[in-house]
Amino acid sequence: MNEEVKKNEQYMEVLPAADIIDDEKNAVISLEVPGANAQTVTVEVKDQILSMEARSSLTWHGMPLLYKRSFQLSDAVDVENISAKTQDGVLTVTLPKSERAKVHRIQVQ
Repeated sequence: MNEEVKKNEQYMEVLPAADIIDDEKNAVISLEVPGANAQTVTVEVKDQILSMEARSSLTWHGMPLLYKRSFQLSDAVDVENISAKTQDGVLTVTLPKSERAKVHRIQVQ
């Protein structure tokens, strides 16, 4: 997100609701961000912290909404292959697990 935009405008910060689904291959975080779209969302990872900001077209008492949320990531996440998309007011972030985090079955003879 453009730093100058953040400095010159006031926002109402909102902690979006989140659902997390974890399976063998991925963890998927779904965040409710109504009024936001791909052009107004920033997702980044720094020092194993996944941070998300999403500017919304919706307002509260005349102030635009700014959704913000952060998550601590484990070493099991393949940070290089994280993907994110927005659709119908939901931001979906897919966190693939690294090979070492996946269960490997060993055949016993």
